[in-house]
Amino acid sequence: MAGVGNSSFPDGLRETQTQVYVETVHQVVQQLRDGKVGGVKWNKIALVGFSIGGIVANSISAQYPSDLSAILFQGISWDTTWVFPAFISGLQAPAAQIDPERWGSIPPLYETQSTREGRETPNFYGSFDRGILETDFYYRDFDTIGAAISFTYHLVDAPEYRGPVFLGIGEYDSEFCGIRCIGQPYEVYNRYPEASNHTVQVYENTGHQVLLHHTGTRLMEDSLHFLRSHGF
Repeated sequence: MAGVGNSSFPDGLRETQTQVYVETVHQVVQQLRDGKVGGVKWNKIALVGFSIGGIVANSISAQYPSDLSAILFQGISWDTTWVFPAFISGLQAPAAQIDPERWGSIPPLYETQSTREGRETPNFYGSFDRGILETDFYYRDFDTIGAAISFTYHLVDAPEYRGPVFLGIGEYDSEFCGIRCIGQPYEVYNRYPEASNHTVQVYENTGHQVLLHHTGTRLMEDSLHFLRSHGF
């Protein structure tokens, strides 16, 4: 996605909104299906999306329901009550101000957590190796203002999508469930009424960054089992 990882850093308000991410992934899917990547035409495409990536997957399946053959959501629900409080608890600030030597060239509308505690609070809970916190903090990515003000509008219904859907989330995902996930993950049944299959896994004693908790290996195993059971 634009503005993430090793990509370029376009305007952090106008050019990095969630719809840009949706259109980018849609174009990639079309190229894969048309054989324009490596000369192979892919007729089955699964999309795995964590957090904002999951929101992008949700929006794609609503706007372009035939793009995806399977969807795997990680760390999202359709409860937006706690998303922005989680952002605030992260004490986010412009990356260029937090670490000028490392990120001084990053445009001002790219933000990240300013402290280790601010990174841990919305992302970790319960059963994890505390040694991972330093690694996660060092390699943390950026959020743009454009994405922050637009992504909740892409948590939508996808009534025309007919493939299988998997949702895995930590029991104590403070960003998408608040204190504890109870009924929120099962909203996937209502959002995808025509899906051929719904699989929901809630991982105990786990926070938002599911893969960085001790249950992360189970999420990977469950995801692979889901894909194999649907012909991948």
